[in-house]
Amino acid sequence: MRTTRDDERARRICSLALAFMNASAPLPSSEVARRFYPDLSPDSFRRAFSRDRAVLDVCGMHVEEAGEVAGESSWRAGDSSFAGTLELGAREAAALEVACQPLLSDPEFPLSGDLRIALAKVSRAFVDETAGSRESRQEPRTLAPLREALVRARAARITYTDARGETTTRRIAPYGFFGLRDELYLVAGLLDDEGRIVPNNTRTYRVGRVVSAEVVEDVACEVPEGFSVLDWRRLPFQIGPTSTRASFEVPAERADDLRSAAGASGSFLRQGGRLVWEVEVSSVEGAARWAVAEGLVPLGPAEVVDAWRNVLEGVLGDAS
Repeated sequence: MRTTRDDERARRICSLALAFMNASAPLPSSEVARRFYPDLSPDSFRRAFSRDRAVLDVCGMHVEEAGEVAGESSWRAGDSSFAGTLELGAREAAALEVACQPLLSDPEFPLSGDLRIALAKVSRAFVDETAGSRESRQEPRTLAPLREALVRARAARITYTDARGETTTRRIAPYGFFGLRDELYLVAGLLDDEGRIVPNNTRTYRVGRVVSAEVVEDVACEVPEGFSVLDWRRLPFQIGPTSTRASFEVPAERADDLRSAAGASGSFLRQGGRLVWEVEVSSVEGAARWAVAEGLVPLGPAEVVDAWRNVLEGVLGDAS
């Protein structure tokens, strides 16, 4: 996820819109400044908030002054910001369902729960679907605060149990989510006691292993310049500590498909007229199975070659 100043402003404006739509009472200026403009002086906050209100107004969200609370201005979403009762026709609801169904059923999409609720508000056709989905699939309860911390550029305090069963509590700076094999993962930097990034401590956390999570309101954090969550997405055999580095010969007809599947994992090079893919491996057996499925031939090390042969022998044995 590569972010620019425009990206950050768009994220802030979206967060403002959600905050005012969900607010049960007018928001004081001090709260707006603390939540969305923590690094600005009072004068800079007033100018930036004024500009953002103008953008919200163009988008149909009219934020108006609602008088004073404890001696300061407060703000609310005007009545004109909300649409009246509107029901989609059967054809429109069906088209919306077809368009959104892949995301609704994708366990790797972190906003599927919110999308279901939003669709239920748009059309009654989705109300039963939403109720059934809640029973059939519960997203981790820790996902909401982690997602909020990322959207609002805040730190998060988590209690995490790793693959070895060790549980620790730490403060992190969320950078982005990615999905793998029906699991959701968060890439985040580690923060010290002063709220500063600890160098060389960016890690991948499985959301399902986060025992508890909360937003740290007084610690702001930003996604690093040039960060892309795609650089952290792993292949199925790369979850866990690296055990070896393997090389595979890539058939010419599989080159484009493999580059797409591999993403940022590994490197491609030419050796003696053939294309070779080198990649870090955590599970030797997993890498062997993945190579068979992708039509790759391992060149080394020996343990990967042996595992690949065992997988092939097993497949042939099952077929006979």
